[in-house]
Amino acid sequence: MLENIWTEYVKEQLADRLRGYTPPDHLYRPLPDRWVAMSLLQKAIRRGDERQALRAGSFLLNVDYRSFWRRLVVIAWEDISFGDFDLCGMVTAAAGSKHWRAKLGGEWQVAAYLISALCHAQKNRIADDLLTIIEHEASLEPIRHNLGTATTTELQEQVTSREQSLYSRTIAAWYLLGTDKYGSDALYRRTGDIGLFFETFDTALCPEHVLAICRIAVSRSGTLLPALIPLLWSAWRGISEPTHSITDNLTKSPLLRSVPQYAFDGNTRMGRRYLQWVSEQSSELSQYLAEVISYPDRKALLRKLYFRSYSSLCSERQVWFVSDKARSHADQVGFGLTPQTIDQGKHILSTALRSYPMTEAKL
Repeated sequence: MLENIWTEYVKEQLADRLRGYTPPDHLYRPLPDRWVAMSLLQKAIRRGDERQALRAGSFLLNVDYRSFWRRLVVIAWEDISFGDFDLCGMVTAAAGSKHWRAKLGGEWQVAAYLISALCHAQKNRIADDLLTIIEHEASLEPIRHNLGTATTTELQEQVTSREQSLYSRTIAAWYLLGTDKYGSDALYRRTGDIGLFFETFDTALCPEHVLAICRIAVSRSGTLLPALIPLLWSAWRGISEPTHSITDNLTKSPLLRSVPQYAFDGNTRMGRRYLQWVSEQSSELSQYLAEVISYPDRKALLRKLYFRSYSSLCSERQVWFVSDKARSHADQVGFGLTPQTIDQGKHILSTALRSYPMTEAKL
């Protein structure tokens, strides 16, 4: 019931913003496939590239509007979160009702507004960075082990404890939500209870409307990203100064097959093909991969290095010491390697990419 009340409230806020809004023309422009389109939508929003984000959104709406809305919810909580919590709530609410969207002018009217708003919002990727750290930081293994066999009550106490580290609280939250539903390669498999997780929080620690919106977002995104917001809410509300933003080092991206190069990352078939080709051409990169990791994991490491060096870059990245620390940490963990080895790999990959640039023929 509470979730319905807050959903309706958020819808009213969005309806107010949509009054008088005229979207750009809904022109269908083909893209190579839906995976490139989804990659383009997310990377364009991260970079604030509104024109390309709208293009990808238009394509996906024509291909499968349900997948589009689910993806937009994921993008909101993965890339924006504290950058504009209210906007994330609006995306979540809008995604849940085709009938409501029709009343407000239709799919494109609502989608175009939200895509544009996401492009211009401050970006904050702390939730995704936290999950990366929990999965890959070797020093957290004792905590992953101990909490994996903890009782539900012990997990609840851990999640809300102000004395525990953010990483410990995040691991406890993941177990409480359930690693059977939200899989992890590093955590033990156990059944969770989403309702119990959100009931764990006292409204003094996190307001009821935040809990309600995040609970809906967990369901509609299919991820646990929104569930991490309550863990961070007190720290966020404790900021005394207005947040400002900086833009990462975003270089101009050429068009390949009429698509910005940045869309072809390791999540696309074409991007994976290109990265594999680069690793075969560069003897230095090939040697590095052979020396630091076993053969089955080399492609995964290559994709991680590319993601942390290029794909995760944002325009208008929100400056907040908590998310800044998480981002720096997430950049330097993975596959049991030291931060120095990860940094070495990024440098070698950057050199290889300059020597063997992405072209249409290599996609």
